[in-house]
Amino acid sequence: MTVKRIFLRPGDGIKSKEFIEPVKELQRLLIRLKLLPESEVVDGQFDSKVEKAVRVFQMRHDLEVNGIVGQSTWIEIDRVLGISKKPPAKPVEPPSEPPSEPPKDDPDSEPPVEIPRFPVLKRGDGLDYPELSEFVRVLQQRLKDAGIFPPDEIVDGKFGVNTEAAVKRFQAQRNLLVDGLVGRETWSMLIDGPVRVYQPDRPKEGVGNFDIPRIIASIPYPDIRVHARDSVPLILQSCLDNGVTDLGQIAYVLATAEHESHMGKWMRELASGWDYEWRSDLGNIYAGDGPLYKGRGFVQITGRANYRHWSARLGIDLIANPDLAAQKEIAAKILVLGMRDGSYTGYSLSDYISGSYQDFFNARRIVNWLDRAAHIAGIAREYFRVLQ
Repeated sequence: MTVKRIFLRPGDGIKSKEFIEPVKELQRLLIRLKLLPESEVVDGQFDSKVEKAVRVFQMRHDLEVNGIVGQSTWIEIDRVLGISKKPPAKPVEPPSEPPSEPPKDDPDSEPPVEIPRFPVLKRGDGLDYPELSEFVRVLQQRLKDAGIFPPDEIVDGKFGVNTEAAVKRFQAQRNLLVDGLVGRETWSMLIDGPVRVYQPDRPKEGVGNFDIPRIIASIPYPDIRVHARDSVPLILQSCLDNGVTDLGQIAYVLATAEHESHMGKWMRELASGWDYEWRSDLGNIYAGDGPLYKGRGFVQITGRANYRHWSARLGIDLIANPDLAAQKEIAAKILVLGMRDGSYTGYSLSDYISGSYQDFFNARRIVNWLDRAAHIAGIAREYFRVLQ
């Protein structure tokens, strides 16, 4: 049975059953590539193991490392495995003499196919960075050809609000990540073929020397990226303000915030908090303490004792105003200081991460022992790659 190559992303086949067969095909190919063990169960679920294998493949083959299997990733998988979509040729008898090379001007000889190379484009290119205007014109013309831009739209080489909105419409129509960034998958769809992309030279934006747009663009989930635009700069600034400058440590702080709160999407625990009622180990000794001091912030601090501790550390009254712990500026300080000093479990960032020593797996003990340790370690490794 031939399985159609379709756009796949993490979570497909788990809740969306129509993706089970395509994901099974992907799993079989990843096993052939030795990125999944031969003993791996081919269950059609695009889980964290499959995502990690895809990211490793993309990293090794100079693809956009986003864990998403789009046209460019499928093409490269087929190329590496020698899979051809053309029917096999009929067997022929080997020639008695090797054929001579065709003359250079032989019309039947096929020149090598050159894969076009484009910069990753975003809003502001062609305006803030005039050297990119020619590529923005190509983008705008392709959007016109695709019927996204009206025929009378001016191709001016300036990536402004209208161009960004058009890119997002195009991405939505093609079932791509709708982020307004023109990367490998979007370029590939626009020109209907494989492409290579590169990051153009731009002055780094934001906090310190960190390229915040690049960090945010590396997050593969749109619902997290929306909140990361506000949260990432605050967390990075808190790291620098409090002496956390090791890139591995910063990467793990970001990974923790992404896992625990989706970068601020959930700044208050979804549960009611009544399960914490009368928990003396959390300092909940009065009626109503459970829901009053339920989890808040990037790491969801819980219990009267923790709120009292952070009131003293930060010089603000979280006992009387527990919702202050859900404000991102305050939550960023709690996140960084707690992980730096080992306030949550007694383990600190320096116990597991320092320079070339990076035990991202056991670093999970800093916040919640080894719960989802491998998953969070994978997120941290991706942040570390982008931070460099």
